[in-house]
Amino acid sequence: MSKILIVSGHPNLPESTANKTALEAVKARFGDAVTVRELDKTRVNGKFDIAAEQKALVEHDVLVLQFPVFWYSVPSLLKQWIDDVFEYGFAYGTDGTALQGKKFLLSATAGAAEDIYQNMLPSELPPAFADYANTAAFTGMQLLEPLFSYGTTSDPGNTEAVHAIGVEHGKKLIAVLETLQQG
Repeated sequence: MSKILIVSGHPNLPESTANKTALEAVKARFGDAVTVRELDKTRVNGKFDIAAEQKALVEHDVLVLQFPVFWYSVPSLLKQWIDDVFEYGFAYGTDGTALQGKKFLLSATAGAAEDIYQNMLPSELPPAFADYANTAAFTGMQLLEPLFSYGTTSDPGNTEAVHAIGVEHGKKLIAVLETLQQG
């Protein structure tokens, strides 16, 4: 059975609607069978405990990055985590083999409509995320088909609609995780 690590890159998860809803659904379905690390709670004084983060990665077979799209990319909190944790000698380099063979899933919510992202450049991934295919290849991870949900801007008056998108995103993520958990 595969061990799954979900890293939440939302900088303020308690104030989220879509990401929080999706992660709550995952936690309700899997309980302790899936590890969820909330970066907004684990970063202290602007720093991560690199050893603890790397240990979590080593102990799991699947890495899921769950995040809201910020300016066509991952939030700076998640980018910092990747930059800090995917160190030379750990994630890449001569001895950097810790991530090799792991499965890697991008699971994101975006405020704008899908056509805003898809019409920028042709790509299987929304263009801003193509670099993560390179990250996967460089570190020896297997990039899985990403999950994206759109239209999640939390404007006053559309909270119910965004919550519904979060519920659907959670269902899609659960379906993928159930498959991954089997092996």
